[in-house]
Amino acid sequence: MRFPTLIVPALALALAACGGNSEPQPTAAENGATAEATQQLDAKVAALSEGQRNGVFIRAIRDAGLPCQGVTASERSGDAQATWTATCTDGSRHIIAFTPDGMAKVTSMTRK
Repeated sequence: MRFPTLIVPALALALAACGGNSEPQPTAAENGATAEATQQLDAKVAALSEGQRNGVFIRAIRDAGLPCQGVTASERSGDAQATWTATCTDGSRHIIAFTPDGMAKVTSMTRK
């Protein structure tokens, strides 16, 4: 049943195209608070042992509906704060980016 899955993004795109931006823009103080929250979260993830961090990452990968039997390695992704790369036992790699509210966004990297 993939039909509803395809409709939701289409509806979201259509709604986004309607009307102007009615949401208030964040203030400089709010942007600063968001950056600080991201730094704090990144420090917490970095402070985990590799085993604990890999456990968090496999949960995020599986919650995203991606196959992964185990995470064998994890490392920061470049200079980006709260962004990590996790490698699964099958060699697949995923970028995991944490938002200031603690949610994980997982993007699968394709092999070439």
